[in-house]
Amino acid sequence: MTWGVDRDGDDRLDGKPSSREFALEKSASVDVLFPPMQTVVMEFELVQKGTAVETRADLGIGRGDVRVAGDSVEMTVHSLGHVATGAGYAVLEDARGRELARVAVPAMAAPTDLLPKTTTVSLPLGGRKVDGLYVRVALEGEAEEVTRLNNRRAVH
Repeated sequence: MTWGVDRDGDDRLDGKPSSREFALEKSASVDVLFPPMQTVVMEFELVQKGTAVETRADLGIGRGDVRVAGDSVEMTVHSLGHVATGAGYAVLEDARGRELARVAVPAMAAPTDLLPKTTTVSLPLGGRKVDGLYVRVALEGEAEEVTRLNNRRAVH
């Protein structure tokens, strides 16, 4: 994306433009700034085509899938995508995203028969209080998913 201010009303960038690259996905957001009383022009260019959503795996954790059991957090991980997942991982992290513990999430079949495909993993709390802690799942190599909006949950 290249962007800048149009100062003369011709719908073109004037002055030195800014630019950045990012993955533009169905469920991802991109922060943009609109300065007051100025016209901002944004130009987008496809650098690399992503994988079609209907050919992606998807991990997810939902409401009720995260439970504290003694000194650990148990989590049910769902395979929600159109294809089987590869191996993944689950992370216990603090509010700033700092990793506190990590465990492997095995590969799972896709729910092509419309029946749930899940696995349960356990992350050690290490004596920590759960306030401000989160769990997160991802595929190895940060592989593309249908959505990442269902990959992180607060621990209660």
